[in-house]
Amino acid sequence: MTSQLLARNEESLTGKILFANPEDTYPLDLSRKADVYAWSQSKTQCDALQQVGFPEEKLVFSEQWSELIASDFDNVVIYQPKAKELLDYLIAAILPLVKMGGKVWLVGDNKSGVKSSMKRLENGLEDVGKVEGAKHCLLYQGYKREEAKPFVFEKWITTWQQDVAGQTLNLCSIPGVFGHGKLDKGTELLLNQLDQHRFMSDIAHARLLDFGCGDGIIALWLFNKTGVNITALDDSAFALKATELTFAANDASDALTLIASNGLKEVKGRFNYVVTNPPFHSGVNTDYSIAEQFFMTVKQHLTLNGELFVVANDFLRYPPILDAALGSHTRLLRDKGYSIYHGRQPKKR
Repeated sequence: MTSQLLARNEESLTGKILFANPEDTYPLDLSRKADVYAWSQSKTQCDALQQVGFPEEKLVFSEQWSELIASDFDNVVIYQPKAKELLDYLIAAILPLVKMGGKVWLVGDNKSGVKSSMKRLENGLEDVGKVEGAKHCLLYQGYKREEAKPFVFEKWITTWQQDVAGQTLNLCSIPGVFGHGKLDKGTELLLNQLDQHRFMSDIAHARLLDFGCGDGIIALWLFNKTGVNITALDDSAFALKATELTFAANDASDALTLIASNGLKEVKGRFNYVVTNPPFHSGVNTDYSIAEQFFMTVKQHLTLNGELFVVANDFLRYPPILDAALGSHTRLLRDKGYSIYHGRQPKKR
C-alpha cells in the first residue's frame, strides 16, 4: 500500500533516486522512468529485488551506503522502519547524499508510527509537510536547503558490558538490531537454560549455528562456553555488523562465520546445535512464516541427534510446528511470558 502512494506521486519522483529500506519491488517499476538505486538492510528484500531483475550494481545490502556507488540524489525515499532510532540513523546517513534543493520522502503505514515521524524529518530538512494520505498510509516530504553533517557510522554504535549466565560480555549494537542496546529477557532465559545443558563430550568438533544473531550475544556466549567456532546468521545487515563488532570487542573475530540469509537458504551442511530467538514480526505485524519456514527446513541442517533450542514469546503457537518438523519437542521452561523449547533430529529407525 505504501508504494501505491509513491506511484501516485511519480511525476515528482524524477532524476536520480535512492530508496532506503524499501519494502517491496516498487523501485524496479520506477527504474523504467528514472535512475533508481536501492539500499536495503534486509537480505530477503534484496533477494526479492534481484529476482525481479533490479540491477545488481545499483542495489546495496549493507549497514551503510557507499558514496562510491552513487551520491547527489535528486530524491531519496525512506520507508518508515519499526524502530524510531533507525529512522534517525537513515536520515543522518542519506542527508549528505542528497543534492542541494533535493527532496527526502518518508512513507509508511499508519500503524508503523509514521505520523509522529514527520518531526524527525525537520532535523536537517526544510518545508517538511504531508504530501498525501490514503489507504491507511502517509507520505511526507522535505527539502534539503543547507549542507548536511558528514555521516559518521561509529557514532551510532552502542557498546556495553553485560553479565549473563555466568559470563561478562562486551556487546555492540546499532539502531535496527533486535533488542538494541539491552539484554532481551527471552535471550537471558535461554542462556541460563543453556548454561545448565550438558553439551556433547566431543564438543570441540561440533558445529554450532545461531539463527537470527542480533547483536551476537548468543553466538558469543556459546563460543565462550564451548570454545567452538560459531556460525551466526541473520537477514539484517545491521545485525550481522553488530555481531561482527561484538566478536571484535571480545578478541574473538577468528571464531566467527557470518551468513546473510533469508531463512536457511544460504546455509550449507549440518550442525550439532542450532540455537535461536527467532523473529516473529514483519514490520509491525506478527508473522509466523519466518519461524515456520525455519522449523520446517532446520531438519535438513541438523546432524543425526542434533539439537535445537528455541526461545519464544509464550503466545506464539510453535509447539505444533515443532512437532510437525521434528516429530516431538520438550518445553524446558515457561517463565515471564516466554517458553524455551528443545528438539532433536530423530535417529533413523
